[in-house]
Amino acid sequence: MIKKLMILCVAAIAATGSWAATNMPPVSAEGSEPKVTDVVAKQRYPWNGLVDIACNVSGIVGTTNELKLALAAVMPDTGNARSVRNFWVVRGGSNSTDRVISANGNYRLLWDAAADLGTVDYSNMVVRVSFDTHAKVQLWEGGPYWATTNIGAEEPWEYGYYFWWGDTVGYKRENNKWVASGGSNSNFSFGESYTPTFNKSISTLQSEGWIISKDGTYVLAPEHDAAQKHWGGEWRMPTLQELDDLCSKCDWTWDSMNGVNGYLVRGRGSYASNSIFLPCAGYGYGTSLYYAGSIGYYWSSVPHSDYNFGAWRLDFNSGYHDADYNDRDGGQSVRPLQGFTK
Repeated sequence: MIKKLMILCVAAIAATGSWAATNMPPVSAEGSEPKVTDVVAKQRYPWNGLVDIACNVSGIVGTTNELKLALAAVMPDTGNARSVRNFWVVRGGSNSTDRVISANGNYRLLWDAAADLGTVDYSNMVVRVSFDTHAKVQLWEGGPYWATTNIGAEEPWEYGYYFWWGDTVGYKRENNKWVASGGSNSNFSFGESYTPTFNKSISTLQSEGWIISKDGTYVLAPEHDAAQKHWGGEWRMPTLQELDDLCSKCDWTWDSMNGVNGYLVRGRGSYASNSIFLPCAGYGYGTSLYYAGSIGYYWSSVPHSDYNFGAWRLDFNSGYHDADYNDRDGGQSVRPLQGFTK
């Protein structure tokens, strides 16, 4: 059965019937406003869990390495939205991922719905597909837009890079070693001797250019903000207040995605269809990774004002989620956002 779906829209999948679509405003990328039209989604028959999606893209100006399609599914039994996958778009007629987007034309992707969602009721399922440099959602009225992946991750459930506080390089875990994001350093070790922000007061951090004062709060300067350095544009690391708001203004459900434990963080009321997944990426120290799969730690951009070793972070496990602080020398995740609370 062929069912039509508009990118940047909401649509319902059903065993029978048609797509119900609502247009949403376009999202700019690399200074342009790509338009996605003529989108067709086909469930494979007999049903094997796969969905083919094709579309036409126009309005791309220049080149970019980062354009993605992001898919979220609203579960029919609970009404909860799950950000299930980010797709690198694939040029029509090609079997390989088109990592550098420089031309307009036909694109396609293949979604393995069964692999992402398991055994669920697909009837009347609502899917939301967005087109953006980095997919993002707003979780409460007037709030910022949260990215759906960590820095260094291509999927919501991937751990991504680990950073000490103030680090903009980022390190991934490969073969039980820390490897720099650029691949140039495979002998890195987290610890105070590798952390120039460790044991420094607010005044010292400010005088050395690590932090700036913004709206009465000290935050990492843009050149030391991992989100800004990796993603550019308006992306940045969250403040302590934004972590507090994430905890208090959203519903947190312990969940797993693609076999990875974490929290589904969902907006309320009119934002209940928007959510992000925060995987339990653990904590890097020395040459080791600890607590992956059971605990999540995510840096804010805010140093602790009275503890020269620490900075604020988001901390969670299966029975707890809150903002607290920790020493700046540990390797932790970064979940970017953009915009400010109004």
